[in-house]
Amino acid sequence: MNRWLGRSLKRKLSFILILAMIIPIISLGFFSYATASSLSEEKAKLTGMNILRQLDTQLQLMVKDVESMSIFLIGDEDVQQYLRASRGNVVLRTSIIVFLTNLVFSKNYIANISIIPDDSKEVISYSAKQFAGRTFVLPEDSRLPQEAPPEKLWSIPSGEEGAAARSTITLTRPIRSTYTYQPLGFLAISLNQKVISRYLHQSGMEGDGYVLLLDGNHRIIAGQEQVSGARELTALFPGINLSETASGFLNYGKGSDQKTLMYYKMPNTDWTLLGVIPFAQYSSENQYLLRLTALVIAAAAFIIAAILLFLISTITRPLHRLSVFLKQGNLEDKLPVPSTDEVGQLIISYNRLSRRIRRLTAQVKENEARKKEADLLALQAQINPHFLYNTLASVHWMALMNRDSSIAVMVDSLSSFLRFSLNQGEEFCEVQQEIAHVESYVQIQSIRYPQQFTVDFEVDPDCRHQKMLKLLLQPLIENAILHGVLQTGEHGRISIKVRASGGGMEFTVQDNGAGMSPKVLKQLRSSLSMGRHPRSGSGSYGLRNVHSRLAMHYAENTGLHIKSEQSRGTRISFTIPCIGGDEA
Repeated sequence: MNRWLGRSLKRKLSFILILAMIIPIISLGFFSYATASSLSEEKAKLTGMNILRQLDTQLQLMVKDVESMSIFLIGDEDVQQYLRASRGNVVLRTSIIVFLTNLVFSKNYIANISIIPDDSKEVISYSAKQFAGRTFVLPEDSRLPQEAPPEKLWSIPSGEEGAAARSTITLTRPIRSTYTYQPLGFLAISLNQKVISRYLHQSGMEGDGYVLLLDGNHRIIAGQEQVSGARELTALFPGINLSETASGFLNYGKGSDQKTLMYYKMPNTDWTLLGVIPFAQYSSENQYLLRLTALVIAAAAFIIAAILLFLISTITRPLHRLSVFLKQGNLEDKLPVPSTDEVGQLIISYNRLSRRIRRLTAQVKENEARKKEADLLALQAQINPHFLYNTLASVHWMALMNRDSSIAVMVDSLSSFLRFSLNQGEEFCEVQQEIAHVESYVQIQSIRYPQQFTVDFEVDPDCRHQKMLKLLLQPLIENAILHGVLQTGEHGRISIKVRASGGGMEFTVQDNGAGMSPKVLKQLRSSLSMGRHPRSGSGSYGLRNVHSRLAMHYAENTGLHIKSEQSRGTRISFTIPCIGGDEA
């Protein structure tokens, strides 16, 4: 594959550009499809949650109606008289049954109303028509405790109760005397589960979706016919764990059996509405969008590929002709320019490059000749220092013999200064050698200008054996003496510091001399940055030389940094990396 692409620029451009165009289009298509699918799912969830809220409103009205009815019954005077009497009163019992009959017939969702005395009196009970003739046994968990019974209790039957009880939901309330508040019995109102299930079925849940009503223990109170046999939610959805939040969504199952579950906890009861929507219900709505997206992607990819191939062929055809010409001809010849577009500009640039190469070749030859000449001059210059050293040594001994210590010291310092400056042509030295060279220079200047300045050295011991470019400090100290402290007419002080700084060494030369005005300082900095010789005197030539050598041998930002205030002195510093004693 790499060889096939590498042999042709046209193939390479076609492959890269088509790939670069098609991948975003395919990504955009999948993103659009995923976004539409997500919106469809969110729409189904929001619709389902709205349905659950509507069902909550209907069920809350039903529950409040039943609870209000129960409060009315336990406070009814006939019911109170019947339960307070020592034995059953047939007239009162008949009146209560007639009243219960009217209540049951007026509410289609009431299956049974029962008044159960605490003593041996007969139970008063009436059931709806569909429950007539059946023995109505209350759910076991609907029986209130004798001590401190709750004000109300909603319960559903277990599997052991009778058929009538298993299709009801029961509200149980204690009945107390309105005079003594002593318990007299309890009231049980049972709701028809089928009526509640019919409300749930008519909720309008999309497609094959359905709604379940759960109690506080997540047992199924009412629901669709396909789940009517399941009493526990875990039997229908094994391993399900509903959150404690008031409402929410969760996905259950995998593959084709995956479902979206929506739950809504009814505020005034411990019941929960659970909506179930199969994934296939709303994912089927995305099939048309998926097919349409795939068709659009395929058409766009075909059109883009055709346009790109045509454009690439138009661009690479003249380049191919140029490649063939270059293989056949002399590269130093001037090539014809076929057009003024980018390809033509490329040929023009090649012709210019050819002329520049020929010119640079001639320049390199000339530079090599000059280098050889400079080497000969350097070889000749190495002979003369030996004569100079011998002469200075003779002057030194003559001064000692004549007991002229000042001349002896000055000649010895000059000899050391010149010996280090030549240094057999080497460019680098140790820091301590550079300091010794500076000390020789300072000794000479101290004899020339006695009692006019003092020089302090502060060198970090860790820096003494580090390598550095030689002859960097002497021009700075010369500038400090001649253009700094000597200009004030007072005793001056020059401080030379060398310290480790990060991974390098910082050199600082500071004096308390005449300093520079802001205008002169700006001109000096500008001349150093542009590599020009400034107008501020010969002393600045040494600064420019040091700045240039630092930039050439180290990094460009390693040059001199100058701070100065008029009549307050000048501070010049530079930082170079640590090379080590054996790496320079």
